[in-house]
Amino acid sequence: MLHKCMFSGSGGQGSALMAKMVCLGAIKENLKVVMTQTYGIEQRGGDSTAYVIVSDEPIGSPIVENDADIAVALSQSIYDNCFEGVVSGGMLFTNSSMVKTPKDAVGFEQIPLPASDTAVELGTVRCANMIMLGAVLAGTGILKMETIENVLKETLGVKKPKLVGLNINALRTGYDAVKKESGNE
Repeated sequence: MLHKCMFSGSGGQGSALMAKMVCLGAIKENLKVVMTQTYGIEQRGGDSTAYVIVSDEPIGSPIVENDADIAVALSQSIYDNCFEGVVSGGMLFTNSSMVKTPKDAVGFEQIPLPASDTAVELGTVRCANMIMLGAVLAGTGILKMETIENVLKETLGVKKPKLVGLNINALRTGYDAVKKESGNE
C-alpha cells in the first residue's frame, strides 16, 4: 500500500493540521510516513500545501509531484494545482463552499463537499479541515476513523480540550457525508 497525499488551502485553513493528523494516525497504525510542506510567506491567506506519503513499505523519496492519489483543495486559489496534481484513478476532495469554478475531472474522481458551509453550521468555519479529513477517511480508507479520533483527542486535548468534541463531530460529519453519497452507510 502506498498513498501520496496533497492537502492544500489558504494559510489558516488547516491543511497542515490535516496532514499532521494523517501522519500521527499512520504512525499509530504502524505504517511508514513522511511529510513535507510548502507555503507562502504570509501567515494567513497565502497558499499552503502539505504533502504526505503513507506506506506499509519503506519510503524512498518524500516527493509528491503531480502524482497524488489523494488530494484536498480547501480553496479556489490552490484548486488548479490540486486538480493538475492528481493521478489517474486518484481522488480530489474539493471544498465546494470555496471552489466556485470546478473543472470536469477526467480519469480521477472529484468529490465536492461544502465543508466551509457545513463547518459554519456546526459552529465555526475553522473545522472545515476536519470535515474534509473525515471525507478523505471515508472515501479512501487510508486510515481508520477511530485512529484519527484518538489522535485528535491526544493532540487537541492537551492545549484546547474544548475543541475536541467539535472537531470529532466535524470529522464524523465529513465521513458520514461521503459514506451516504457512496451508499455505504
